[in-house]
Amino acid sequence: MASTTIRSEPDRAWIPTNSHDTVSSFKAPATATTLPAGFPKSIVSPTAWTGTDFDNDQNQERYILVLTEGDVKELEQACRNFEGLKLPFERVSQESFPLPTLGSKLKALAKGLVNGVGFLLIRGLDPKQFSNEANLVMYLGVSAYIGEKRGCQDELGNMLLHLTDLGAEAGPDNERQAPYSNVAQPFHTDAADILGLQCLGEAEVGGECQLASTATIYNEIVKSRPDMIHLLSASSWVFDRFGQSPPYMVRPILYPMGEDRVLLSFSRRPLVGNATSPRTPGIPDLSAAQVEALNAVQFAAEEHALAKKLKTGDMLFWNNMAMLHARKGWTDSPSGRRHLVRLWLRNDDTEKHWPIPEELQAGTAWNEAFDHAGKSQLWPVAPIRERAYIANQQRSSGHA
Repeated sequence: MASTTIRSEPDRAWIPTNSHDTVSSFKAPATATTLPAGFPKSIVSPTAWTGTDFDNDQNQERYILVLTEGDVKELEQACRNFEGLKLPFERVSQESFPLPTLGSKLKALAKGLVNGVGFLLIRGLDPKQFSNEANLVMYLGVSAYIGEKRGCQDELGNMLLHLTDLGAEAGPDNERQAPYSNVAQPFHTDAADILGLQCLGEAEVGGECQLASTATIYNEIVKSRPDMIHLLSASSWVFDRFGQSPPYMVRPILYPMGEDRVLLSFSRRPLVGNATSPRTPGIPDLSAAQVEALNAVQFAAEEHALAKKLKTGDMLFWNNMAMLHARKGWTDSPSGRRHLVRLWLRNDDTEKHWPIPEELQAGTAWNEAFDHAGKSQLWPVAPIRERAYIANQQRSSGHA
């Protein structure tokens, strides 16, 4: 990263755009050359990639599965099998959705979420050939071989979220939260081990999904600003809870996870606010040094990101513990509307190799999202359009 003029006040915007706020534009204090206890000097791992590593990659089968005609027929048969059982959506499992051949391929790819590049793309289904219910059953069926445990995404019991621009008729632009609009989003994480996205429709222009390796971001910051690792890992980050009690929580956003991994867990919206969720009056603001460090994460992620425009029918899964994600803004048309369906998942490998830090679990109730005992589960096959729901500031982020 090229060195540039130092700014006295970093950009506090939800999506910072000032190119001067780069990692190497701020000279590290001479006394901050060591790292906090438990943090590696550098991470060498298959997950420590940059987006250009995948240009002209000759080994894409590590993370991309193009379904064969036989695979699609197997999915269709499994869907008919499940529909014949007359069970609710939450009962979709490897047992009720058997994939004798495709299942082993999916399980092998899922290993790469922890031991490989950390993401996988499944391509080859045409959702226009199936009903809304059948599309959801096949999505849940595939995901059962990726992450057999599913997380609840809100206090109402909704187990999935439709990410699509609902337009001003559902709620004005200054109220509709990001999941229900077409705005770009900065890099962040959710409160889940694995994220899944099913693409039911593509935007006319834009809307690319962006992934960035946490390991690479960490390595970049360690090289240029080791003092920022102290700041990012300090329990001093004030997350606005937008009217909940208590009104805010304080925790780190960076956690050591062993010799070869670290965990970034945050969303910028509760930290700096945005147009539809302004920071609550009276909540302590981040210091200039904290904003500087937060921007360093954003810009390192931008520099090393992999951008993918999902095609209709694609399913994308990634290790939320090992990378950040963002999206570009988009424009829909009558013939092209972006529509993604999000799942929060967990499997035995993520539980074993990425245990949730106690301080993070206490602040986000992460594990409780995967505990469904005595709780009802809702599986909306179409987007929820109620204005109160899509304008709710407390619910629009997994960290609020």
